[in-house]
Amino acid sequence: MPSSKRYLVVSADLDKSRHARLHAACVGLREQGIEIDLQAWSDRPAHLLVTGTETSLSRNAVEQAMRRGIPVLRIGRLPWDPDSVHSVDINIEAGELGRSLRERLRHGRDDAEANGASAAGALPFVQHLLSAPKGLYLFESGLFRLVADLGASRMHMIRRMPYPELVAEAMSPNWFITALTQKQYVEKYRQDVTQSYSLESLLWDIAIGHDAPLAQVDALRPLQLRGWPLMPSTALPTQWLLPLGCLLRGPWSLPALAEATATPHAELKRLFAVALATGLAEAAPAAMPAHRQGGSSELGLIRRLARRFGLNFLGAGSGQ
Repeated sequence: MPSSKRYLVVSADLDKSRHARLHAACVGLREQGIEIDLQAWSDRPAHLLVTGTETSLSRNAVEQAMRRGIPVLRIGRLPWDPDSVHSVDINIEAGELGRSLRERLRHGRDDAEANGASAAGALPFVQHLLSAPKGLYLFESGLFRLVADLGASRMHMIRRMPYPELVAEAMSPNWFITALTQKQYVEKYRQDVTQSYSLESLLWDIAIGHDAPLAQVDALRPLQLRGWPLMPSTALPTQWLLPLGCLLRGPWSLPALAEATATPHAELKRLFAVALATGLAEAAPAAMPAHRQGGSSELGLIRRLARRFGLNFLGAGSGQ
């Protein structure tokens, strides 16, 4: 299990002894680099439910968890119907309980990967963001909660949600999304908003902060920018400045731009992906010619752009 994962584990109907061992097990997993947020059961999405004595509360929690595709672990003496509720001995020690937690979390993650997504909807933050239709959405991952207004292209941070941690966690497959009505947002969440950000600037920050591109890119399809990103040039990677300047002037395919500007393909994939994800770029029609090799005027343009950005450009020319 990757050490960078963060999980929300919820519990229902655990006595003090079992809850203490569960807490110790979570601490042990944190020491192994697996971040666990342990909370009481609620109607919020979670990655794992841990329950104890069978009562109406725990039965209801298990039924809801199963409908959402959330794995369940029971600390009790007898197996519990249905079979999908995994049971461990009531006297299990914290170390062994930690191994069981790890296994159930892995089981839930593997099921999600096999099905493309879990019934609970755990996906990377960016994937949710780019696939959801316009509207209001609550995003949750562990203790992190924020509201995205995809119609207004704004992200509202709730209470002590640290922006740098949001950027760091954005590509982790631990995010749940819930559609909200305007009334729900106003009554339940708006009063807790501490800061709001443009989704475009957020996506650029995420793209800069991660090596993987935000989305798939058709490398051969020419791309052109509508305008400059909502980011100061000083906040952008130096390797992106010259390609951005070229894309503002006309359409380029990724291989052509890589050759013309001596920029690695991996860097341009990240740049093309975020430009498309933010709507700042548009794919040129397939019939539209992109820049081709040997154009002395294009080489002169690139050199002028390089000087504007204070870059020492030594490229041989543009190509495709």
